[in-house]
Amino acid sequence: MSILFKSNSKTIVYKNQIYNCLKYYYSTDVARTNSINVNFEDTEEYKMLIKEDPDLAAPKQTPRGAAFQKRFMEKSIIEKAKKLPDTSSPLSDMTKRAQYEMLMRSSQKQIIGKGKKHLYEFNTSPIDPYEFFSKVPFLLPAARQLLDRMGLCGHLHNVLQTIEYLDQKLPSLDVVTYSTILSALANCKDIDNSLLIFKRLLNEGIFPNNHIFNSLIRVHMDNGLVDESITILKSMEESYGIKPDHVNYTSIIHGCVNNKKYDMGLQIFSEARNKGMEPDSVTLTVLINACAKNNRVEKAFAFYDEFSYLNLKPTEVTFNSLISACAKRSDDYYYLRAFELLQEMDVNGFKPDIITYTSLLNAASRRGEIPVVEKIFNELLHNREDFKQKPDERVFNSVLMAYANNQIDEMKTPTKAGLKTNIEKANKVFNQIEKRKLTVTHHSLDSLLRVYANANRLALAKELFDTKYSQYKVKPSISSYCILITMLMKNKRFEEGLSIFEKMKNDGIEPDYKIYLEILHGTTKFGYAKTCLKFVKEMAQKGMPPILNDIKGILKRYEAYPEVTNEIKSLAVYSDPKTDPTKTILFNLK
Repeated sequence: MSILFKSNSKTIVYKNQIYNCLKYYYSTDVARTNSINVNFEDTEEYKMLIKEDPDLAAPKQTPRGAAFQKRFMEKSIIEKAKKLPDTSSPLSDMTKRAQYEMLMRSSQKQIIGKGKKHLYEFNTSPIDPYEFFSKVPFLLPAARQLLDRMGLCGHLHNVLQTIEYLDQKLPSLDVVTYSTILSALANCKDIDNSLLIFKRLLNEGIFPNNHIFNSLIRVHMDNGLVDESITILKSMEESYGIKPDHVNYTSIIHGCVNNKKYDMGLQIFSEARNKGMEPDSVTLTVLINACAKNNRVEKAFAFYDEFSYLNLKPTEVTFNSLISACAKRSDDYYYLRAFELLQEMDVNGFKPDIITYTSLLNAASRRGEIPVVEKIFNELLHNREDFKQKPDERVFNSVLMAYANNQIDEMKTPTKAGLKTNIEKANKVFNQIEKRKLTVTHHSLDSLLRVYANANRLALAKELFDTKYSQYKVKPSISSYCILITMLMKNKRFEEGLSIFEKMKNDGIEPDYKIYLEILHGTTKFGYAKTCLKFVKEMAQKGMPPILNDIKGILKRYEAYPEVTNEIKSLAVYSDPKTDPTKTILFNLK
């Protein structure tokens, strides 16, 4: 533990944490450890603090101990301490500040199961171990903490420096240190050095454990090497006689989710359960997240029910993943279920965060529920100062999409006045992106373009496409072109749509299945049967033949042209071969 926050039963923690931090640093035990012979009341820090708050001269006694200090040391307090004179402030010294941040690591480490790293403070500066241990007594636990912290922050160079320093200081490394090293390298996604360290520990006669294999699995998954990760899992039992535990399986499943191998993750979990693996709350949460991302809401709630069966307590991430799953469905049941989960979070003692609110916003946005969207949006902008992460571009995009989706439903916007109001509101939201100095990306512009397109404001949509993207130096994406082409085809502007289609290809963007499908439907409005056949042939040549279920209406429209429909049928397929379960290989363990 850091000498700065070394536990001392005689230490009294005062109401001002800066005062207490500094006073404790200059206390007898710590000062003696650091060869400091300074009275705290004689320091510049003390004079500044007393001048700012005279009540500190007679502080009140409160609970004691390093645990209390750790709990209530807020970031704002630390920032104030960093601004104190460099000559004597402990937190102005980078090595002392690193000690503090290492002590706080456990409360800042990201939660596996949902990408929430942006909600936590990983801002430790790179620390040279030689400089660090020139000011701090060298202890192996401190070196492991430094390795862990540098790895979490992605400072690979400092991780390698620390390994070099350990080799100079110690005749050999133990299995715990090797495990810490591999974990740090895995966090830096350094697969080459991870394999070198693994070979080294084997050569030194150290038998690997589950933790070591877990780091190897993670680093391969983070580099997209899914099959290699599966092979490592298999070799644990076959080559080393180590039974994979629930942590190893959780890392495998989590990696499959991150690599969009959802079916594979669920398959591995099923096999693990058959082998007797008992999942914990993190494992079940990762599975719920997999189902959420793959739009398997019913399966997600089946895993949620297992929390009760196994007497496990759900986590904050569990609820966020479930709400995210519900947000992807537009039916009434799951829409209302998302807001019920918000209440269940409160019952279980969890507070919603920016991810919770964004998921609820997405649920309402998908349905075009403007009043609900505006209420959540205003809550995020004005009443949630307690959130660590502030609303980013994704929040504003979701609001813009709400106005676009609202215009599809004639029951919600039956009049042109309603469409005009939505456009005006959407423009105000878009302007706020600039005011808040957020980056305008093609997602923002696409969302605004969709508002105009869904309102059938053809001229304004084309003007936005021609001017706004270049204004913000954003290259239109395939989604941008798809929105414009779809709008033109639906409004019987076939030639204009083809012109945009050709422009897209000239810009180096290859059309996808959806764009081709919109063009096929566009031909039906004019009876262009041969043109339709031409594009079907083009789709087949590019390996994306139309699916019969998607072109039923087109075939019916061209019933008068049997030679065309028969040829289209011969080129079409019954299902997408890329997602046909009978043609999908889950994984190869050879």
